[in-house]
Amino acid sequence: SCSSEADNNAALIGILNSSKGNSGTPVKETVATPVFSVESGAVESGTSVTITCSTEGAKIYYTTDGTEPTASSTEYTEAIIITEAVTVKAIAVKSGMKDSAVASASYLIIPTKATCVPGDFVLKDGTMLPKDITLTYTQKSNVAAVIVRAAADGKPALGVGIVHSKSELKWCSSYAKGDRTDIIALRGDTTSGYMDGSDGWEKLKAACSDAESNPEKYPAWDYSLTYAKNNGLTGALATGWYLPTVAELYTIYQNKTAVNASLSKAGGSKFGTRWYWSCSQIPSNGRGARELNFGDGSMHGDYKYNYSYVCSVRAFN
Repeated sequence: SCSSEADNNAALIGILNSSKGNSGTPVKETVATPVFSVESGAVESGTSVTITCSTEGAKIYYTTDGTEPTASSTEYTEAIIITEAVTVKAIAVKSGMKDSAVASASYLIIPTKATCVPGDFVLKDGTMLPKDITLTYTQKSNVAAVIVRAAADGKPALGVGIVHSKSELKWCSSYAKGDRTDIIALRGDTTSGYMDGSDGWEKLKAACSDAESNPEKYPAWDYSLTYAKNNGLTGALATGWYLPTVAELYTIYQNKTAVNASLSKAGGSKFGTRWYWSCSQIPSNGRGARELNFGDGSMHGDYKYNYSYVCSVRAFN
């Protein structure tokens, strides 16, 4: 019938128009979104990243300066080598099709002992992560230290343990030999004298005969000596922890902002405005040792039997 033929024609027109826009122009298909071979995150310097598109014949264009890519951007022709922190954005284009959505990947460089900076993380297996990374739950639970000093001028990188003493401790007890011994080898301040505390315990034992047999008489020192054991650190990180010199404490103070930001990320003990013991002896009185105030960076000498907070440090070389 005539009505049946009209209905069929209307249906056919509807099918044809379903692939057109309101203006009657055919709707273009969209090019597939580009895919990066390496997901966003921390990568080793020199990592090779390739970009692909599943739409046959499409060309890829990308940027590395934060701007949105267009067909006028750099054309992708070979793998991109990541050597610094960067965000790569890419778009795929094909004639007769709608440009793809923009794909993006951000990369941070995994630091090494030679390239790490204050705030970088050291994990329990000894690997490092950059300070700007967003830690996963697993990474957070495995942070052992935060870098407080970069390697420079012949000195190795220095890290501080993320846990500090929960209460104040004595440098040594009043009945310890160290209380009345002027330990000349440990004399130092923020700029001179005894600067590297990594052999401080050996120097203390050489001057005080009771230190090795009765370390409990030296609570601040013993805290650092047992730091690894009490915080589940094994392997290479099971040794090497020590009570810092006042100069090393001052280095932490100088980088306090970056260090605290990372300690906060890791759920560790941040440096506030408290006094912390150093292993340094004051020169004027054998009964006194150096403390550093993390509120203003000031140095002070106090009786060794008095109380202050303690942190533990370790070299990474």
